[in-house]
Amino acid sequence: MLALTQCWYTRKHVPERTKHKEDDGSWTSYCRYCEKKIVSWAKDSWSLADGFNVSRIAETVGPRFLYLLDVADDMVVSRYPVDHLDGEEAIEAYKEELREQHAVEESDGQYVICDSADDA
Repeated sequence: MLALTQCWYTRKHVPERTKHKEDDGSWTSYCRYCEKKIVSWAKDSWSLADGFNVSRIAETVGPRFLYLLDVADDMVVSRYPVDHLDGEEAIEAYKEELREQHAVEESDGQYVICDSADDA
C-alpha cells in the first residue's frame, strides 16, 4: 500500500524551517511532507524546484503589468497592462483604483494587487 503525503492532496508544499536565498532572488527549501526541493519568489507560495518557472520567465521578459492574485487558491485572477499610463504616480493611482474595484482591503488577505516590476 502506498502512503500519499499531505502536499499530494492539498497541492500546497510547506517548506522546512530552513530556507536559502538564491542569487536570482528566489528562496529554496525542502517540503516538510514530500521532502522534495521547492522554490518560492516571495515565500508565500512554494512550487517544486524541478524544471523552470514559466510564470517567472513571463514576468521578467514581458511588459510591465499589475495583476490580481488570489492568495488562497494561488492563481492569477486578472492581469492589467500599465504601458498606457504615464509615470509611477499614475501607476500607483491605478493600483488604488483596482484595490477598490476588487475590494482587496475587505478580502482579509485573500486578494492582493501585485506589480510585475516589484518581482524583477
